[in-house]
Amino acid sequence: MASLIGFYALIFGACISLGIFYISIINYKVSEKLNKKIIPLTFLQFFLVLISFLSLIMSFVNSDFSNETVFNHSHTTKPLFYKISGTWGNHEGSLLLWLLVLTLFIFLFLLKSNKQPIQYRVLTLLFQQIIIIGFFVFVLKTSSPFNYIYPTPQEGLGLNPILQDPALAIHPPILYLGYVGTSIIFSSALSATLVNHITKEWAKHIKIWILISWIFLSLGILLGSIWAYYELGWGGFWFWDPVENVSLMPWFALTTLIHCILVLEKRLQLTSWVIILSIATFTLSMSGTFLVRSGILNSVHTFANDPERGLFILIFLFALVFLSLVIFFFFHKKDDYVKNSFFLFSKETSILINNWFMMYFLSVVLIGTIYPIFLDVIASEKISIGPPFYHKLIIPFMIPFLFAMAIGPKLKWIKSDLPNKFNLIFLIYNFSISFNIYN
Repeated sequence: MASLIGFYALIFGACISLGIFYISIINYKVSEKLNKKIIPLTFLQFFLVLISFLSLIMSFVNSDFSNETVFNHSHTTKPLFYKISGTWGNHEGSLLLWLLVLTLFIFLFLLKSNKQPIQYRVLTLLFQQIIIIGFFVFVLKTSSPFNYIYPTPQEGLGLNPILQDPALAIHPPILYLGYVGTSIIFSSALSATLVNHITKEWAKHIKIWILISWIFLSLGILLGSIWAYYELGWGGFWFWDPVENVSLMPWFALTTLIHCILVLEKRLQLTSWVIILSIATFTLSMSGTFLVRSGILNSVHTFANDPERGLFILIFLFALVFLSLVIFFFFHKKDDYVKNSFFLFSKETSILINNWFMMYFLSVVLIGTIYPIFLDVIASEKISIGPPFYHKLIIPFMIPFLFAMAIGPKLKWIKSDLPNKFNLIFLIYNFSISFNIYN
């Protein structure tokens, strides 16, 4: 019964999404004020997905093995905590959780953005609904968590034992909050570009969402690292596993975006770079979804091995990236009165240097993750890229990076006169090195 309720709630939620999309288009054409139906419908959309998700939880708690997802990932003897966490410890349930967070975030965005221009809010809603509708189709067509089994089995197959861990139980929801937050950043950046709203006020507004995404993504990665340390026995908190890298790449982009949005908020510069990073963070998050759920990557973290699912995500991702690039190249307007030159000793220059380092680290991780995939496709040659590759390319750059991090926060906006402070920093730096060498 719970599965039936969850399935129909999901269908009704998809119908509501189509209705919101249509009303948003009408509202954009007549943009004097936000349509009164939009916020109630957005809440209803979230509420229906919440019912669907709670129905799946009830199916796990009650060990309803007529549900294929419950049969494949649960067992009557499992503790209640792991029955509940088993809801998102699989491909189908994790995508339903992703959809739940998507609908929650756009509802919160509409509530918190009431001081922003109407056209901007409506366009953000439109772009977000495109993503939500795409996930509705994906879940209902290829990854339904409510498939029925007849006759009903007496017992389930159980959850993978290494996934039955407290840290990993809360790892996916926190990680998804970070991933899905990038979708709001993505939709917001595109809509702000279309209505020419890339301003200091917009930077202050979207900075909150960037910080929320970064915090949750960081916590999710941290919990996954702790789990990998004592559960997998890799001998460390990080092993450069491909699926670990998948979550690290959007973290690099988000960290870079945090610094850039500060420059935009203070001086209205780096507008193009902020838009590109907003697109890149969401693209990397979606790429991670494709890699983990297509079966291309071989890792204990992967959820599925279904080319049809991977192909759907790949096509959907390509369409979103193509749309975003068209908007960026044809609608982004640079402000002629803003000078793009920075003084050498300024906080803006230090942030640019930070960006260079972060993009280098991101490039290394991206190449190390996808190169084996392309080599396998092109030459049918299987290789594995492990810690030595990353250590050789990243560690030598960490020393100047950390040194730049120590200096950057001491600089002022626009221009700094810091010869005395630099002398003091270098004196302390040289003293510490000499002390370490002596000892």
